[in-house]
Amino acid sequence: MNPRNKVFLVCLAALAVMVIIACSCTDFSFTTGGGDSQEAMPGLAGTWQDPATTDTFVIAWQNGQYVVTSVTYDSTTYEVTEQSWSGSSLTWTYYIPEYDTYLSYETTSLSGDSLYTNWWNSGGASGTETLGRVR
Repeated sequence: MNPRNKVFLVCLAALAVMVIIACSCTDFSFTTGGGDSQEAMPGLAGTWQDPATTDTFVIAWQNGQYVVTSVTYDSTTYEVTEQSWSGSSLTWTYYIPEYDTYLSYETTSLSGDSLYTNWWNSGGASGTETLGRVR
């Protein structure tokens, strides 16, 4: 066999082996530092607003869980006093000093730009609210 053809066949075989290996790999998380970057509920991370109160919530995906990183109303930032991620629902509570009230939300479902929640406050009121995506 011609040496030139041998080199071509060896290169072609090596390429075929690399393609087969690449196609058989289903998890490339080692290239991004782990699979933890995959959101549990794609789309939940973002900025959301309660249409009734106009409070704005920033939700982020950090270290394998969702967290509320800020709560604001106009230019006022409120302190998030508690929060938890159950694997399917995010719950958070924040304090509104102007009314001496704690307000809590629990996510129930997500559909596009609508985040469905239950809410309750320290005064005993409760209900449901659909938060809208701001960005």
